Amino acid sequence: MSTEATKLKIMNSALRMVGSYHIDASDTTSTTYEIANRAYEQAVTELFGDNIFNYNTKRATLTGVSGSTEFKKFSHSYTLPADLNILLIVEDADDYLCSDYRYANGLLYTDKTSLKVTYTYVPDLSSATALPEFLTRVLTLHMAQNMAIELSGSENRHEILYVQYQKALKRARVLEGRQGPAQTYINEENSQFLAGHQNYGAV
Repeated sequence: MSTEATKLKIMNSALRMVGSYHIDASDTTSTTYEIANRAYEQAVTELFGDNIFNYNTKRATLTGVSGSTEFKKFSHSYTLPADLNILLIVEDADDYLCSDYRYANGLLYTDKTSLKVTYTYVPDLSSATALPEFLTRVLTLHMAQNMAIELSGSENRHEILYVQYQKALKRARVLEGRQGPAQTYINEENSQFLAGHQNYGAV
């Protein structure tokens, strides 16, 4: 099976950075292909496993299973999405933040009958056609610095590419931050701390 065009472009860009010759779409057996493909898979796992971007963020609606007896205060249990990597936000059916929940036995427990969860996942990039350019550059540089010593034997080239990768990752995080609201406000509807402060001393 041939390599998808956008993935192949990323792999060849990384190979060019380390001074290696390019591979063809039909090449899925050479040593260079195997090294580049492993570097590609590792880059995808590390980049999207360790970072939060809009590209690898999902929101899903979950329905609870009633009758849970694991916790006295939580009557419903939830099976989280199979591709969940990092759980970011838990909201109730009306989009209010839900912070009163627990993890146990691989399940999430709460007293809500329905939840909306926002989370990150590691995407399947066997086809990278929808990957934004700023993330494509980070992915390419991660591959290049990872392959540099193995393909070129140059520690100096590895260090140069590693520095470029770190700068590209930092810039990607800045660009990502500019895509969201300037500030996420905390109020009495979404903060247990404020609610506790306002009710302090109340009987």
